[in-house]
Amino acid sequence: MPTSNSVALVVFVVIASLAATACKNDSSSSGAQDKGAKKEEKIASCDVIKQESMCREWSDANIAASGQSFLSDLCTGNLQGTFAMSACPKDKRVGACTTPEGTRVFYTDGPAPLDAAAAEKACKEGVPAGQWKAGG
Repeated sequence: MPTSNSVALVVFVVIASLAATACKNDSSSSGAQDKGAKKEEKIASCDVIKQESMCREWSDANIAASGQSFLSDLCTGNLQGTFAMSACPKDKRVGACTTPEGTRVFYTDGPAPLDAAAAEKACKEGVPAGQWKAGG
């Protein structure tokens, strides 16, 4: 039959192990966040404001999935826009519609400007439907 000292020792070892594991997990997860915070996300854009009163923006994940050259060719070829490895222009934004395929940014300039209500409706009823954020 175990003595009270041996039971206390086992309980102490179990608690100490759990505490050490918790501390290790906390430090490793915060280390991962620190590493992630240091990594600068890529962003690409296709400015078609003069053609469509819009600019398309792609995140790091979109760039990794499609490839920078594919997005550049799509922009300059099919969409007849200006490709850049930077965000869409901030000036004269109505709002932005984020979908898994990227973000469509709407502007007050160009041939087909939309007010905020119309742009939000187009975003939420589009295929695929997106998440609307007003302004810039």
